[in-house]
Amino acid sequence: CLCFFFSSRRRHTRCSGVSWARRCVQETDQQLIMGCGSSKENNNKDGKGKGKGKDKKKDDSIPYEMKDCLIPEYMEVFSKGEELLKNAEDLRAGLMDTREKAFELIEAQRLIDPTVYDAIKALLVTAAATNEGKFPTSSLEFQEETPFLVINCGEKAHETYDLNEQIKTWLATISTAPQKIEEIITQAQELSEKAKEFPGKASDAAKNANVSTFKIPIAASNTAVNAQTLAKGIAKLPVLKDAIKSGIENLKITVQKLKEDRSKFDEWGKQAYDKKLRLPKEIVTEIWPKDRFKPQEEKQNQPKAK
Repeated sequence: CLCFFFSSRRRHTRCSGVSWARRCVQETDQQLIMGCGSSKENNNKDGKGKGKGKDKKKDDSIPYEMKDCLIPEYMEVFSKGEELLKNAEDLRAGLMDTREKAFELIEAQRLIDPTVYDAIKALLVTAAATNEGKFPTSSLEFQEETPFLVINCGEKAHETYDLNEQIKTWLATISTAPQKIEEIITQAQELSEKAKEFPGKASDAAKNANVSTFKIPIAASNTAVNAQTLAKGIAKLPVLKDAIKSGIENLKITVQKLKEDRSKFDEWGKQAYDKKLRLPKEIVTEIWPKDRFKPQEEKQNQPKAK
């Protein structure tokens, strides 16, 4: 009796394990067909589950990490896809995350419609303030080709250095992004055509690749997940392309404003120097016109009545 019970349990465990793996494959295939994300991501978007309250910037990121599907022919395609999407994510981070970080350093959330110009202006005025109020001409150079300007004034305070690095990264990204994104989109679409039928053929492909019987469900599941990751990443590329186009337009406007305001940086730098302002966020608070601040921020910046 004891022997019979033990044997039955083993068969039950094995069957349930295979059934669970098959269900995972079916569920992942269904998500791919419907274009849905995982349950964790859906919970995050709805504001429920473990993702609640986390940084919204993660929603903008481009997924690229692929799982090992154990099928060499498929992994060759998925590995190329991973590389392309990783390059796209690097472009997105260099364009969007650096801008947001620069905004944080100048506390741009206080401003009405903050722009990259605000961040660059804050950096250049800080450079003048830390140079006894005299604008260092080497901090700003204009050029004919993208990114149209060169900025270097980060050898001062830590926050100034950070702001300088964020702006330099943004400029370096925007100068190469238009060509790179076109190449990424073209190559990614070619891979998508190859990969779209992989999930339905994964089990047979795994057998042909001599994948063990017990690992075939894993191969099929990971194939479906990879195909979904590739599809999700490619779907975000047009949005990134539009962001790059917008970034180029903003850069042109920024360069024009900097050329118009170049003669004023000595004046702004002298004001900041006399007020002993040495950090970009302090300079924004004191030097920027009051009508640039949101109403509640304008009230907070006014001196309290005694």
